[in-house]
Amino acid sequence: MSDFASLLSSFKQDASAVSAASKSGAAVAKGSNKERQQNIPSRKRPLATTSAPASPHFPSMHSNKHKNTDFELTFLGIGAQKAGTTWLHKLLQKCSDISLPQEQKEVHFWDWHHRKGFEWYIRQFDFHSQKASSASAPHYGEITPCYVVLPEATIAELYKCFPNLKIIFVARDLVDRAWSAMIMELRDQTMGLSAGEFANGVTGTDKNNNSNHANKRTKLSAAQQRRLEQQSSPSSQPDSYFMDRLRNATHDSRSNYAKHLSNWYKHFPSSSILLIDYREIESNPRDVLLKVAMHIGVEEEQAKQFVTSLNDKEVGQRVNAATSSGSGASTVSSSTSSHQLLTQRPMLKKQMERYLQPYARDFNDMLKTKGYDWRLDDFSLKKEIL
Repeated sequence: MSDFASLLSSFKQDASAVSAASKSGAAVAKGSNKERQQNIPSRKRPLATTSAPASPHFPSMHSNKHKNTDFELTFLGIGAQKAGTTWLHKLLQKCSDISLPQEQKEVHFWDWHHRKGFEWYIRQFDFHSQKASSASAPHYGEITPCYVVLPEATIAELYKCFPNLKIIFVARDLVDRAWSAMIMELRDQTMGLSAGEFANGVTGTDKNNNSNHANKRTKLSAAQQRRLEQQSSPSSQPDSYFMDRLRNATHDSRSNYAKHLSNWYKHFPSSSILLIDYREIESNPRDVLLKVAMHIGVEEEQAKQFVTSLNDKEVGQRVNAATSSGSGASTVSSSTSSHQLLTQRPMLKKQMERYLQPYARDFNDMLKTKGYDWRLDDFSLKKEIL
């Protein structure tokens, strides 16, 4: 076996070990390790299921919120996946009037970790220390793109707990978003991770395993790194592979913006839900930040000061691009790279457009109904290739 094959095999074995440890950690962890695991959210993405998960019912959550704490969740970023939400999280962290989770971006409390209790959720923020200080309470919130597909019962529970909650959803072109998500998935699977897991593993008790896993990859030579990237390249898979993945419950569900947003509109007033055009992040990122900050509740003057305090490099930075390498960061303007990969496969692009067209039309109808003056491409004017 070649050195590269041996390293890659070892790399994947470590990934499998990390994944297995993640699944069994709750049964093994004891004492301080168990407590630490309970305080840090898993970095595994929730996978789609054929039936809606049960609502995270907290028998005394609403009453306890008022009796035991004055914590008030101000906003949630609920999607879309691969639509600039990490960029938004990074920059909102720089606003002194806004408080986001300390450990990581995606908390997954309302889908995965609700059984850990509301006090666990509060600990993900810097609430207690901020409450002890003399400073005024900031706007607490988090961004987990998977929240858009929460079952309606969970959304109803959220409204009962936080009726003044502000919702933010960034809508990206359906073909570009799905393509970017599938590229990320392919890359992660090539690196030995199961579909639905982050490329850099999990946290908590698996931290050492994850570190060893990352160290092995850094030991690969430049040539070996290139070979690994070639194996995870979209060109390594036929069109049928991507269409099968697009029809998969996970990708299909996250492409149906209107279906899932309608559940949010059933419980929250339209004025509480802000829909953002992803293209505006590329063309007017400062305007987007100002719009979001004011929607959250930051006073206009403070919001303007926050936006103007950011330098152009910060505002133009986009992270976790599916096609990026090295540090995993790229500029907003380079987001066209994954799109360019798809334009090289016109037959696949046309198939994706046909499949996603009904979802685009449904979402555009929603935009019109809610009074927005922008629309997603619904592919209706595209010339047939076949």
